[in-house]
Amino acid sequence: MGAIRPELIRRKDANVPVKIYAEGGEVWDKPRPEKLGKPKPLSPKRKASAKATAKAAGRPYPNLIDNMRAAKG
Repeated sequence: MGAIRPELIRRKDANVPVKIYAEGGEVWDKPRPEKLGKPKPLSPKRKASAKATAKAAGRPYPNLIDNMRAAKG
């Protein structure tokens, strides 16, 4: 979510694909956009959605990305 134009490249030392980001950086390194206003708490339905996403990914609780995805709708 926080990256702009992710591209796949191959590492030279291990022939595995790796995502790099042209600009923008990671979402947790950026301040909240002012146009979004103050943060609001997640509704119980959206919390359940974030928890389900985390569980499907094998995590015990939702991370920032799960919560942002649930808040977006």
